[in-house]
Amino acid sequence: MHLRSVELINWRSYRHARFDFPTPHGHRNVILIRAPNEYGKTSFFEALTLGLFGRDGLVLVPRARAAVHGDAVDRFKASYSQFLSNTLHHRATETGPAKCSVSIEVEDDSGEPIELTRIWHFRQNRQHKPSDDDLTIFHGLAREPVIPPSGIENRDEWFRDWIAQRFLHPSLAEFFLFDGEQVQRYANREMGEQVRRGIEGLLGLPILRNLKSSLATYAQQRRTSAAAPTDSTVKKVEADIAAISEAIVREQDRFNEAATVLPGLTSEIDELTQAIGGRGEGTTAMVGKLMQSEQRHRDEAQRAMDALLALIQEDVALAVAGPELRDRTRKRLEAEAKLERWEAGRNEGAQNLDRFALELGRRVSALDPPLDEDRRLAVVEAGKAAWDALWHPAPEGCPDNYRHPSLNGTMRDRAIERLLSLDNHTEGEVAGQEERFRIAVERAESVKREWQELESTAPEVERLTMRLRELSEQMGRYKSQRDEADRAIQGKEAELAQKRAELGRYMSRQGASAPALRRADYADRYADLIQDLLRDALPSEVGEVAEEMTRAWKAMAHLSDRVDRIEITADCEVKMLTAQGEDLHGIDKSAGASQVFTQALITAITSVSGRTFPFVVDTPLARLSRAQRIGVLNTFTDRSGQVILLSTDEEVVDDKLDAIRERLVAAFELRVRSDKGIAVTSVHKLDPEQI
Repeated sequence: MHLRSVELINWRSYRHARFDFPTPHGHRNVILIRAPNEYGKTSFFEALTLGLFGRDGLVLVPRARAAVHGDAVDRFKASYSQFLSNTLHHRATETGPAKCSVSIEVEDDSGEPIELTRIWHFRQNRQHKPSDDDLTIFHGLAREPVIPPSGIENRDEWFRDWIAQRFLHPSLAEFFLFDGEQVQRYANREMGEQVRRGIEGLLGLPILRNLKSSLATYAQQRRTSAAAPTDSTVKKVEADIAAISEAIVREQDRFNEAATVLPGLTSEIDELTQAIGGRGEGTTAMVGKLMQSEQRHRDEAQRAMDALLALIQEDVALAVAGPELRDRTRKRLEAEAKLERWEAGRNEGAQNLDRFALELGRRVSALDPPLDEDRRLAVVEAGKAAWDALWHPAPEGCPDNYRHPSLNGTMRDRAIERLLSLDNHTEGEVAGQEERFRIAVERAESVKREWQELESTAPEVERLTMRLRELSEQMGRYKSQRDEADRAIQGKEAELAQKRAELGRYMSRQGASAPALRRADYADRYADLIQDLLRDALPSEVGEVAEEMTRAWKAMAHLSDRVDRIEITADCEVKMLTAQGEDLHGIDKSAGASQVFTQALITAITSVSGRTFPFVVDTPLARLSRAQRIGVLNTFTDRSGQVILLSTDEEVVDDKLDAIRERLVAAFELRVRSDKGIAVTSVHKLDPEQI
């Protein structure tokens, strides 16, 4: 497997750049990408990582991690969306909401091409819109699209599994995609912990742990849904209701804040508009009017987008389900309503059965002449049977059970009404809102260009205009806050109603629990089996990893002849043994030796894994001696698969470059130009023989 090309659009300093990589052949498998610091090497590394793995790749990005004393640690300093908001090129939002993308073309082990494109969308204020992220994959010479099978609910999870199977799982990817900070983060750990993490990633144990956790959650859910709820279950739902209520209060506060501020902003904008118009220049007066016109168009675009989102969220999914499915669902709900009414009548009658039997027995006993005891009891039993026959069998059309237990009473009636109303919706509603949004945005941009051309250059008018622009932006933010809070309140109120209905069901539910409990027991058994696998898996790989680490250590380390072999116990305890059997593990190592140990582990894990994924390294040569640097480079490049080295113009040079020159198949240089103060990186191919 090797990379054919990587194309970046609006990614950090890359406005539009493309890397075309030749196919490795013979012993030439190394691609060198060289540039001074801050020219885009790390940006390329991040684009490749997040392009392949999306949100799961953030763990591999050093700049997303917090730093302690200059070294990256295991704590994130930014969320996925926060990190992406800083990747968008500064010119990308000049014409409105923007996007950036990474396209990666790979040739797999069977010679088939795979083209993967990931697109991230952003608002005008450069904030990432995670709901709009787009991933497309084409496979094979015919470029067949890769899409989840029908019936798959979680498309993101399906794509993650597909990428993990074709490329790498993120838990193993950190040994194929890494830089100096990541090596240092690993090196800061105790050696045994490094080895444990490495072998666990090799075996995919993090995946098994997640599966075990999911099975435990499934078992708990089955027990919770099957049996009569415990006090803790009821208290949890009550706590959820309290939390949702608090969230509604917080959103209401945000709504009230915006609603309080907006009238003042409107008034101040009107005053500024009059002040600008009073300057006596037609153009300056026009600026204020045009800015207000622009804001009106943008408000109209926002209203169109809100209407479109509301339409999509509320109606489209049910509408596209088709009239046949909606009709079946409606009839089922009506049948369950009939069943609910019959059960209510039966339960009310059952409460009076004992009183009826007691009164019947008393009256039979008072008959003259009296009946003997056997006849009296027979009459009473016959009365009970007649009473019970009033409610059995159930009325015609009643189902055997509830397929939709979460819908009852008025909620079921509302669902039936909703299904009946959907036949009135058409595709034209969505298209109409889309056209309304497009026209409003085009008009806003047209008006913006017009007032920018008319804007006065006089200092006072410029100051007032700047203030007017600031106020308009504030108004936009507060309107967005108000609308977002309003939507959040509606969503939370629906969630609150659902939780209250759930609490009501818990308080009254009585159901058969045996089938669900059996499923929970099966889940527990599988979880126990996975726990056994987790316990027994590590010892199966330590021997081979130790052998590969020994080979890599001897090739990289300074004074490597002191260590005859590296041994790893079943508990991942590391021993660095001399030929005489003395363990050198306890001897303090230099910073360079610690990094060499980590790099030897990385080399061993990638070798033992048997995966042919490209080896991409932002060369971690800091803190290493000259001999160690050459040893590391030789070891990293001495493999059959593709190797991509990202180097500063002072790292892989001179004797370090000579050490790997015969393996170079291509070389690139990153250059930066200034576009009115904004850095733009370009890619230039070099002759490997001439550098």
